[in-house]
Order: sequence, then structure tokens, then C-alpha cells
Amino acid sequence: MSSESIAPLTQEVKDLAKRHGAALVGVAGVDRFDPMPPLHDAAPPGHHPRDFIPGARSVISIAQPILSGVMDAPAVLAEADLPMIPPHVRRPYFDRIYGRVGHFVQDCMLEFVGQIVGQYLMSRGYQAMIFPTTGVHPSLPGLTDGEIWGGPPKGVAQTFSPFRYTFGPFSHRHAATRAGLGEFGYNNLVLTPEFGPRVRFNSIVTDAELAPDPLITRPICLRRKCKLCIKACVTATISTRDDPDVQDYRSVDAIDDARIFIDTPSKSDAPRCMRRPYERPDFPIRGDCMRICPIPKKPKRLPKHLQRLLKQGDCGWASP
Repeated sequence: MSSESIAPLTQEVKDLAKRHGAALVGVAGVDRFDPMPPLHDAAPPGHHPRDFIPGARSVISIAQPILSGVMDAPAVLAEADLPMIPPHVRRPYFDRIYGRVGHFVQDCMLEFVGQIVGQYLMSRGYQAMIFPTTGVHPSLPGLTDGEIWGGPPKGVAQTFSPFRYTFGPFSHRHAATRAGLGEFGYNNLVLTPEFGPRVRFNSIVTDAELAPDPLITRPICLRRKCKLCIKACVTATISTRDDPDVQDYRSVDAIDDARIFIDTPSKSDAPRCMRRPYERPDFPIRGDCMRICPIPKKPKRLPKHLQRLLKQGDCGWASP
């Protein structure tokens, strides 16, 4: 493809995605999925763009935000005395509301946008691969998700998956940072300048040569002077990759805060996070690690337990 035709096709793809609901669109060349500094994450076998399309040249990253009201209201109302909702149902009720309009809606719409963009590329003679927005849950007779992915009990050498939970076939977060939409934060999520961590992503892999967007060059995450996301996690789900007390295959010796986090500086114990409703009767509504983040601006409405955290005065900024 000539350089004269790359730019128009790239713009056509971006305009199409935005017309159908994408709030952000970025493009990464496939070479960016080779190990990059500072943490040099490599896509595991079966998760590289060329595993899906052998001649892949570009990855299109698309995003939709989680609305501020959707993020904030369920968490605040879950702590309120509401006459129409019995106390023992209140937290599961609002957790379900958040899951529906803070995840499910974006997941479906991003898959729709991916299909539209994929059809357009196919009509132009190119191949395209689209993905589920979130993890895939295969069903096997007589086995739970934990048994499928986690393998034998703790202490037994064999494991079925290093993550121990259902994951997607392609990392939309790594694609987003490589497409210049943002950088990872200490909450193990991608922060964008426009929406902070309150955003969902999907990706389209194609053999079309598109113009890559520049990578983020200035930090977005406030780094170690904040780390509110880690402090807000009541189940201690998030740890840094250089934490000497939490060692696994993702661990590193040190994290360079001066570098852009193309790869995540943290790791999450997703099964522990998902067990919140079963282990704590006062469990917080999902998303505290996003809810408390001061990027792009300080949150104005927080549940009481997060307000108490801010009043401790060691977070680098004052309570709203």
C-alpha cells in the first residue's frame, strides 16, 4: 500500500468507528506487540495479533467510557438507607446495576463497532479479526470456572492457567497503550487523558497497513505519590510487580516510574476480587480502584468508605 493511500484509509476507519459509537480510536503497528520497555511484556502464544491473522499489520483500539453517574451512584446508594430495597439485597442490587450499564453495555457496543469496522475492511479487500470485549466462559460438564482455570487445589504442582480465571483471547489493554490511547496505572487498568481508568476497550486486528498513532509521552498515572487505587482495594487484590512478598511469573525486580507504562506495573488477583460478595457482607460495589482515581479530575461523589480513606491525608490530594 502506498503512503498516499494509508492516511485516507486510516481516517476512514477512525471516522467509521466514531460514527458508530467509539469515543476513542487509535492504531498500533504489529511491531509494537514485540517486547517493549520498560517491562517488556510479550504476548503469550495464541494471543499475538499474527496468531489470528498471520499477515496482520495493524491493530485498531476502540474505547467507550463508563459514565460518571454509572460509576459513582451505585456505590453511594449501596450505603444508603433505601425503603424500597431490603438491606440484605442492597449491595447485590447495585452491583448488578453497575455491571449492566458499566460493563455489559460497553462490551456489546464495542463488539458491534468492531463488526462494523471489520465489515468495512473486508469490503476493501482486507482481513479483519474482532474479539469479545471481556473474558470467555467455556462450559465443561461438572466443572466450575474455578476448577476449569485454577486447576488442582493449592499446593499441587500442576495448574491449568497462570491467571486462574477466564480471560479474553486478546489483551485490549495492551493494545490500547500500544495504540497511543493511554498508559497503564497502578490499578492494572489503562488510564486515558480523557476518561482516566473509567473506560472499556476492544480491538480489531487487520492485515491493512494503517498509520500508527504516537505513543503517550507524558505520564498519566500519578505513580507512587498517589496509589489510591491500591489503598482503596479492601480485598488487597492489587499488588505491584516488584513487590517482594508477591512473586509469580509476572514479577520484576524494579519498576521505573520515570518511564511510560506501556505494560502494567501491577498485577491483580481477579478470583479474590470476584469473591467479594461471598466473603464480605458489606462488600463494596465493583470499581473502587477506578472510582477513587483522580485522573482526569478528582471525583466529586464517593461512598463513605472512600471518603474516610481520603481523610487519612496520605494520598497526595484533599477530599472533594
